Amino acid sequence: MPSDLLISPRCRAEHLGLPMPDSTHAVSACLPLWAHNIGYEEGDLAVIDQLQAAYPRFCLHPFVRTLISRTCNETGCSGFVFPSANAARRALDYLIWRGGKSGILVPVPQQTAVAVQVQSDELPMLKEYWQHAGEVLSSRSAERMLADQYVAYSDTDARKTVRQRVANLQNVQPLDVWLYPSGMAAMAAAWRAVRAGDAQNASVQFGFPYVDTLKIQQRFPPARYHFFPTGGEEDIRQLETILASQSISSVFCETPANPLLTCPDLRRLRALADQHNFLLIVDDTLAACTNLDVLSYADLVVTSLTKYFSGYGDVLAGSVTINPASARCQELRDALNCSHEELLADVDVEVLERNSRDVQQRVATINSNAAAVATMLHSHPAVAQVWHPSLGSNPAYDSLKRPGGGYGGLLSVVLKNPETTTQPMFDALQLCKGPNLGTWFTLCCPYTILAHYGELDFAESCGVSRWLLRISIGIEPEQELISRFRQALECI
Repeated sequence: MPSDLLISPRCRAEHLGLPMPDSTHAVSACLPLWAHNIGYEEGDLAVIDQLQAAYPRFCLHPFVRTLISRTCNETGCSGFVFPSANAARRALDYLIWRGGKSGILVPVPQQTAVAVQVQSDELPMLKEYWQHAGEVLSSRSAERMLADQYVAYSDTDARKTVRQRVANLQNVQPLDVWLYPSGMAAMAAAWRAVRAGDAQNASVQFGFPYVDTLKIQQRFPPARYHFFPTGGEEDIRQLETILASQSISSVFCETPANPLLTCPDLRRLRALADQHNFLLIVDDTLAACTNLDVLSYADLVVTSLTKYFSGYGDVLAGSVTINPASARCQELRDALNCSHEELLADVDVEVLERNSRDVQQRVATINSNAAAVATMLHSHPAVAQVWHPSLGSNPAYDSLKRPGGGYGGLLSVVLKNPETTTQPMFDALQLCKGPNLGTWFTLCCPYTILAHYGELDFAESCGVSRWLLRISIGIEPEQELISRFRQALECI
């Protein structure tokens, strides 16, 4: 019988490595103690060997690892299996761009999947593409391939329903929505669409983003970019200064941003985009599907459907939605169609459709719970700062809020005297602990440790504390959540 993570959270030392949720295809594993998160980042086998699941772009699922071993079996070689020949060629092109020389394509017999095999010393460069571009082969696909079953990517009723459901949430038609095998695959597709129209001018990252969105701009050709980490008024003025003397291809931003939940002034950015003819690409994942209308200001909206849309933590998916009112709509539509193929397998689409049936009710409960927890933590004497759009004046967020919309389920916290208080509070917290967000059960993780362990000083220079705890609120009873946070804070 699967564990009910609402009433039996995975949070104690003996839960290390257990999947969350209790599924073969879970995309998160429990890292219950602060030391486990450090050990994970440092490659400590005492931690790594306990993982029964992991986020698929960062760690290989056992089914995927076995398929790779079967496919890339030359001595001294390894690689990654991609869901199509086109995805594999893009990965090989990236490898060559990064200086790799050993890559070859190896088809998986009787499947559309193709591996890129490399000498082992070039595997880290190939892994960059797997992580940043997100065109991963899912664990369900690998499971079927290992059983010699064909993995289909077809126009099923479930796929049509998911596309329609995303379109309804964005208030567009299904033909304005493209589906991808992960949120980062959707972002990479948006990047290709931008570069189809402008291959050379720099892009702009406006506001501190989720790590791989910036990595795409830093590492994918032409690797020209400007980074404005706060995304506030001063950054807009600096952007205006740049635009006075040079062209840019695009601005990428998150609304709200991960992990500081700041919201850029999309109206100002839209006006600049129209004036200077650049594209505005908005990641609305943390808007939790129902809360904000950002498409009115964007040319493209990218959403990780893994998070709130699915909500159950057992399938990867992403979407790109085009603004049909964009002046460059046809250009972008042609670019997206040129490179798009269905890489979200039928077996995954079926799960995604089933999971997303209750998205609106789930998010409404999460909105309410998160606002209550944020208010409690904000007033707690042990807490130095809480980031959540419900706290204080937030005109940029409120200007985008839909009728009946809320403030989302993600919040970030830094404690007072964090060097001595964060670890005992985190270790004592009786809620699920591990990466991922948007799940129906609450998840807490030391975000900066997991996302930026090799660049902690850089993160702190951008205003993101190494002691920051990111909390994704679930649908547990409100008072139960508040009680568990209070109890953990009493342990410091």
